[in-house]
Amino acid sequence: MSFFNKVAEQNKWKEKYLNLLDEQEQSEQAYKETEDLLCKIIIRLTIATTGLDPLLDPHLLSIRDQVKNGINSPALKDELAKFTHSVTQIRHTPPKNQPVEAELLFDFLLQQYRTEQHQNALKQLKNKAETVKFETANQLLIAILEIIEPDDDVSPTNIIVNQIDIDIVSRQLLLLLEGIEIPSIFDQQAQTAKQLLAASNRTATAFEAILDKSFKLLLKIKQHNQSEQQDIDKFLAHITEQLAALDVSLIGASTAAIESAENRSKLDQSVSEQMEALKLSSTNATKLEPLKGIINSRLANIAKEIQDHSQKEALQRKKTQQQLDDLANKIKNMEAESCDLKSKLKIANTQALRDTLTGLPNRHAYNECLETELARWKRYHSPLSLIVWDIDHFKNINDSYGHKAGDKVLQLIAKQLSEHSRTTDFISRFGGEEFTMLLPNTDSQSALILANQLRQTIEKTGFNASGTSVAITVSCGVTAFITDDTDETAFERADQALYQAKQQGRNRCCIF
Repeated sequence: MSFFNKVAEQNKWKEKYLNLLDEQEQSEQAYKETEDLLCKIIIRLTIATTGLDPLLDPHLLSIRDQVKNGINSPALKDELAKFTHSVTQIRHTPPKNQPVEAELLFDFLLQQYRTEQHQNALKQLKNKAETVKFETANQLLIAILEIIEPDDDVSPTNIIVNQIDIDIVSRQLLLLLEGIEIPSIFDQQAQTAKQLLAASNRTATAFEAILDKSFKLLLKIKQHNQSEQQDIDKFLAHITEQLAALDVSLIGASTAAIESAENRSKLDQSVSEQMEALKLSSTNATKLEPLKGIINSRLANIAKEIQDHSQKEALQRKKTQQQLDDLANKIKNMEAESCDLKSKLKIANTQALRDTLTGLPNRHAYNECLETELARWKRYHSPLSLIVWDIDHFKNINDSYGHKAGDKVLQLIAKQLSEHSRTTDFISRFGGEEFTMLLPNTDSQSALILANQLRQTIEKTGFNASGTSVAITVSCGVTAFITDDTDETAFERADQALYQAKQQGRNRCCIF
């Protein structure tokens, strides 16, 4: 009977051992689920930060591809080192200036300075500017002044203002202001600068003040962009630190899982050896008492090994659970930061595509919408029309009643166009006093009818400035996209139609 009691006790230990195996499998399953959650968070973070800088995009893509198939700590650690190196490069790489295009300036200088010495020197400098390219306008200006050799009592500013065509310089500055992306906080200053540059009959002294305001505005825009870049650098550095911390936690949890698996394998091997020894002893035994001693000894060893393993497993589970809790907290924090980042990116994207004064989509939003509509037009061959609007005598309103009155007129026009157009039409403030409308599934004649209806509605709209009733009218050019059209060719036709409307007396719509 004693022998059978020992067998029953052996089955009891075996059941405990199997229960431990079940607990271990559950722990590994929980770890696997946490690892999957971490992979999803990392993938979402890489998607959210893609596009912040071209230098980082390949590394973000590589990290995303790696974690899709699970965590590979050595490979992820290596990619993280490369990512950190790229972030460091971004921080210390100065922004590259665009080469200066100065063909118009050299044409003017060659007409003004006709001596053989000046002609040869200017032609050589022009050739250098076309081949080598000056990185900044300041470098080019210094080189030109060395050739012209101004008198000591005459400043470079006075030379430029007194000798160049003010209208040409104004147009070039206007093109520059129209071509760069201006942050929304500088919209009002940029609008004022554009209006001053577009004004006529300016004296040299007044033009110097306009130049000074324009250059100060460009400097503020540059400083603002640099500040935004620094904020992006700080965010990327923070993300790098977070990824590094997660990598350390993953390595710890992975090591714990490996050690646990090794200990379980050792226990399996030891129990199997003990059981084989018992079988061998039972087979070869000739007397009961020695066999009982051997069985008791083997069972005691098995019991001790299972107890030791159970204690180690308990400690390992506690350690692993702590690591998983830390990891879960870090993931939770990163999820919160990710949601906050997405909200900020959404707000920033909305602001970047929205004109702050009128609330309409801006020129960048128009370009995005036009790209989509052009693709749809080319694929389905459905009609697509474009209207370009311009406020009549807008400069006179600014000059007579002030820029605040001009801003109110812009807001009023934007409101009327929005409220009295169709939901399918895309309206944007293109720049200054110009507005654009994209009309899907609309031919040119239908677009002209709609344009005249809107024009008449705006004409009937009342506006008071300083207690005086001010008449507001608009002119527009209409065109429809035709075969082989591009965004530029269609806009040129609409602009020509707008010019015809202005030439024919304003407050009218023309079609081209």
